[in-house]
Amino acid sequence: MKTIKKNKIPSPVKFNYESGDSSKKRRNPSTRLKSVDSMLTRDKRNRLQANTRDLTQNFALAGWAVRRHLDYISQFDLQANTGDVGLDRDIESMMEWYQRPQNCDVSRRHSFASIVRMCEERRTIDGDVFLVKMSSGHLQVIESDRVRDPDQISPENQGKIVHGVKVSPSGMLKSISVHSRDDRRGYEFERSVRAENVFHFGYFDRFDQIRGVSPLAPAVATFRDIAESSEYALQKMKVQSLFALVFYRDSSDNFGDYEASSGYEVDFGKNGGAVKLDLEPNDRAEFLESKSPANEFQSFLDHSIGMALKCLDIPISFADESRVNYSSARSAWIHYERSTRSKRRSLRDLLDRITYWRMKLFIQDGDLRLPRGMDLSAVRWEWVHSGTPWVDPKKEVEGDILAIAAGLKTRSQVVKERHGKEFRDVAEQLASEQRLLEELGVDTALNKVLDLSGDDNEE
Repeated sequence: MKTIKKNKIPSPVKFNYESGDSSKKRRNPSTRLKSVDSMLTRDKRNRLQANTRDLTQNFALAGWAVRRHLDYISQFDLQANTGDVGLDRDIESMMEWYQRPQNCDVSRRHSFASIVRMCEERRTIDGDVFLVKMSSGHLQVIESDRVRDPDQISPENQGKIVHGVKVSPSGMLKSISVHSRDDRRGYEFERSVRAENVFHFGYFDRFDQIRGVSPLAPAVATFRDIAESSEYALQKMKVQSLFALVFYRDSSDNFGDYEASSGYEVDFGKNGGAVKLDLEPNDRAEFLESKSPANEFQSFLDHSIGMALKCLDIPISFADESRVNYSSARSAWIHYERSTRSKRRSLRDLLDRITYWRMKLFIQDGDLRLPRGMDLSAVRWEWVHSGTPWVDPKKEVEGDILAIAAGLKTRSQVVKERHGKEFRDVAEQLASEQRLLEELGVDTALNKVLDLSGDDNEE
C-alpha cells in the first residue's frame, strides 16, 4: 500500500508585536510595570544622584556637557508688554532691583540669574529642585536630596508621602518634608512646607511621576566607561614611555645581573638627540611600541562620546568643531535648537510663576502701582531667551534681511532670536545714537566716509 504524502500547509502569518514575546537572544525586561517613583527607591535614587554628581564633578566631559546645556537653556531677560511704556519701565525696573543677591536670595549670595542657572543645573543632575517662597520675598532653594521621607510617618500619612513629597489621591503636591544634612547622622527632619509656598522644578517623563529624574541617568554607565577606558589607555601609554628600549640577545649568558649580562648601558641624556648603538653580532635593540591608542579604539571612543551626549541632545560637533563644516554645523545646531524649546518652556513657566508672586508682593507693599482699573491678571510680560548670535554673520544677516523683505519674519522676531531683546529697545537706542551724532557733528563726516567707500566699490 502506497503512502500518500500530503503537502505541508504553511503556518499562517502571525500578526503580532515581536517585542511582546519573550526572547532567548537577549535579556527580557520585567513584566511587572511600576511607577517611576516605585522603581527608583530611596537607595537607588541616592545612588543615582551620587553617580551624576560625581561624574559632573570629576569627569571633564560630563561637566562640560552640563555647562553647555545650561548656556543654551538658562539665560533669560524680562520684558514687560503691558502697552503702557511707563508701566513697562516701572515693572522692569522693579524686577531688576529684585534680581540682586540681597533682594532675591535668602542667603544673600546669589543673583537671580545665578539662581535660575543653578536650579536648571540641579534638576539636570539631581532630577528636581524645590524653591521655597519666604514671607520677606526671598527665595530659599532646597536641593533634591534634602526632601525625603521622615523617619517616622504617622498612620494617616501612610502611602501619601512619596520620597518626601505628600500628595493628594490625584497626585497633586500638598507639602514637602525638608531635612537638614547632619555629618554624623545623615539627615535630620527640619520642617514641613505647604504646597502654596513651594515651586517644584524637575524633569518629568510620565503623568504619574511625583519626583523628577535626571536626564543623565541613561548615560551614567557610558560616561563611566569613557572615563575608565581613557584612563586605561593613558596608563598603557605611560608604560610604553617607561620601557622605551629593549635589548635581545641570542647568547646564553647569565641574567642574574642586568649590566653584566647585557653589556650595554644607554643614556639618552638631557638634551636627547641621536644615539649610536654598537651591538654585538646577533644582538638587536628595539623600541617598545604598542601603537596605543589604536585608531579603532579612538573611533569607538568618539562613538561612545556621541551616544553619551545624546542624553542632553547635544550633537558631537559641539565637542569637536574640527570635524564639521559650516553646513553640517548649522544643521546640527538647528536640530539642537529645536530640542531646547520644551526645556526653555518649562523654565520660562517657573520664571512666570516667580514673577507673578513677586509682583503681587510689590503691589501689596505699595512699591508698584497699576493704573486704575487694571489688576495683576491684566499685566503682560515675557521672559525672553538671550538668543543665539550669528555663526556666519554675513550669510545669516543677509538671510534675515531677505526674510524680513519677504514678510516671512519681522524685525522684532530677528532681534529677539539673535539677541534676546525687544526691537523697540534697539530702535530707541539707534535714535539716541543718531541724535548724539548730530549734536557732535559726527553724522555728516560719517556719511562722507560711507559715500567715498561706496564710490570705490563702484569703480
